[in-house]
Amino acid sequence: MNKIEPAAHRTSLLRGSLIEIPSERLPLAMGRGGLALRMAAVAGLALSLGACATMPAQGPSAQAISKESIDNAPPFLMVPVDRIVLTALTGKTGDDLSPLTSAEAPPQGTIHIGDTVSVTLWEFGSGLLGPMPSGQVPVGLSGAQSATVPNQTVDQSGTIIIPFVGEVKAAGRTPRQVQADIVKALRGKANETQALVQVVQTVDNAVTVTGDVSKPGRFPLALSGTRLLDAVATAGGTTGKAREMLVQLTRGGQVRSLRMSAVLRDPTQNIFLKPGDLVTLDHEPQSVVVLGATNKQSEVFFGKARLTLAEAIGNGGGLIDKQADPAGVYVLRYEQTDVAKRLRTEALPDYLTLGDTVPVVYHVNFKSAEGMLLAQSFQMRDQDLVYVSTSDSVQVGKLATLINSVTQIFKRNTYSAFSY
Repeated sequence: MNKIEPAAHRTSLLRGSLIEIPSERLPLAMGRGGLALRMAAVAGLALSLGACATMPAQGPSAQAISKESIDNAPPFLMVPVDRIVLTALTGKTGDDLSPLTSAEAPPQGTIHIGDTVSVTLWEFGSGLLGPMPSGQVPVGLSGAQSATVPNQTVDQSGTIIIPFVGEVKAAGRTPRQVQADIVKALRGKANETQALVQVVQTVDNAVTVTGDVSKPGRFPLALSGTRLLDAVATAGGTTGKAREMLVQLTRGGQVRSLRMSAVLRDPTQNIFLKPGDLVTLDHEPQSVVVLGATNKQSEVFFGKARLTLAEAIGNGGGLIDKQADPAGVYVLRYEQTDVAKRLRTEALPDYLTLGDTVPVVYHVNFKSAEGMLLAQSFQMRDQDLVYVSTSDSVQVGKLATLINSVTQIFKRNTYSAFSY
């Protein structure tokens, strides 16, 4: 057993703090299992906390976030929001369908193996085709004769058979090109021949529309071109609100996704489809998560096509007057690398650009009128995280409350021990 010093007993606490108890009071202090001594130790522990960083908190303070952003290797890009930043964010943000198309002109509708085609021929006067049936003479072709070749399927060699012509290459060519070949082959065999080639049914010249649409299925492409919204309309339209629908287009080995509301808002996103495209529509409402010193920490869903930072915080119940640091409002998101490069003039650190996206923390100061105006224009995106930091004064208040509570407990239990 350790020897007790005659003058006083010194008890070492956290970080070298000492509690001294006079030797004449030691027996009473050690009474009831040393309760008073233990309560004194607790009080010393509370006093030794000192720094507010050791107190419980809802998240990092504005000071901690700022320090983390200027370390030697900050794990994210800190961007104070201003008018220049808002302008940089109004451009393309990586969610874009236009890279899948090289031009606005519709792709040429060609005939494919397995397509069913019809061919109609005309010639003037009696000749190779025989007399034209009554009532079927086209305007301006009085005295012309016609013949219709029975519908036929383009075979595996990519050809069709035309009487008096033989095999004609059809696959990979437009109906107009096939018509020209037929007319050329009949020259000298019929009088002023005309030909009309039509695709009656197509197999490969089609797209598939599936997901949350009224009539999913496979639909042929029009020879004049079929745009994305045309295909969605052919499938009966979406089963949910446009702002809650996500459009995914799969073409070859590429997959691109975009909000239906963005397609409706930007005509350049309503691109022409190509044979074999897969269009999938999913009902995925957009939302952001609001955390920190707000009256309602929750997931906030977009009530319309667009949501601003001011609206997101308002839907989260607003800032808590006695806790929030209005100068420390942040939006955390992953930006496409090309977008992140537009946010600053100097080059980004290499370690932040290893992937396709860059972690970005946008800082908005709600303590100024300018900051609140900027928040009205800052557009939120799906899966953004909004964080409102807690004021440092709140942490100081927590520490003071803890010290006061422990001191009161210490006083009560010390009195009980000495009265024993």
